[in-house]
Amino acid sequence: MISTTSNPPPSIAEPQRGSGLSSGRRRTIIAIVIIAIVVIGIIGYAFAGYAYTAARIANADKSLNTVVSHQNSLNTTFKEIDTKVSGLNSSSATDLKQTRTLYDQFVANAKTTGTTVDQDDASLVSAKASLTEQQWLALLSRPSLDKEAARIDHARKGLAIAKKVAGDYVQVGAFFQAVIDSEVDLETFSRQVANADFTSARATLATMKGHVDKAMQLSPAPGLPSQLHDVVVDLGTLVTDFGKLVDAGIANDDPAILNAEKSIEGDANKLSAYNYDKIQADIGAYYQPLIASFNSEMAQATA
Repeated sequence: MISTTSNPPPSIAEPQRGSGLSSGRRRTIIAIVIIAIVVIGIIGYAFAGYAYTAARIANADKSLNTVVSHQNSLNTTFKEIDTKVSGLNSSSATDLKQTRTLYDQFVANAKTTGTTVDQDDASLVSAKASLTEQQWLALLSRPSLDKEAARIDHARKGLAIAKKVAGDYVQVGAFFQAVIDSEVDLETFSRQVANADFTSARATLATMKGHVDKAMQLSPAPGLPSQLHDVVVDLGTLVTDFGKLVDAGIANDDPAILNAEKSIEGDANKLSAYNYDKIQADIGAYYQPLIASFNSEMAQATA
């Protein structure tokens, strides 16, 4: 017989618990991951900022070191004035043409110094500007960048002083060039008068007057004592009296010749009475504090 008993219907299985994480657990993990990402980001930012700062400081140091490397050559140029001013002393046996050559070199070196200073300062301006780029990346390294900027500021102050000294020296050198040129003219004039070549002597006096006038214009150059202005005034008087001597010689006017010679003797005595050693010392005393300030600023730049 066929059983009439029905098989029980298949039971509906209860839903099984899955292996997934609870929502609370997931939130905890997500929070930890976010914190880790933030921490890693901070570390990455710090490392990137450090690398960026180090690169900027290294570049700034390179510019700064180049500037500092020029310090010795600048000091050498500044010291040259002490040896060259001695050429002014007319009582010395210095070869005037050789002294003129030395002053040519002195002026050329001063001009070169000015050019070097300009180039160095421009490099420092650029280096300092680079320290302020991408500031968001260097917030943690700001003290190091500020310290480097301060060093650059000291170097720039030093260069400003060097620029002034170099510019002043160009004027000082030009003054002494004019004075020496007038002394060279005087030697030429003396030979011409000794040979009774009064026509040539008169032309030489005109040239000498031009050199004396140029020296007069340059006598207010920074650092030149007022005595040098007086020296140039007396040189001008000497030129005038020499002109009288030439005119008297051409006219064969003996009394006028004697008077001119007497005046010239007085002019020579006045010129020889100046203390040229003191003049030289006064010039050095004027520039010494400036040079000391230059070296002080450069020392702070390398501290």
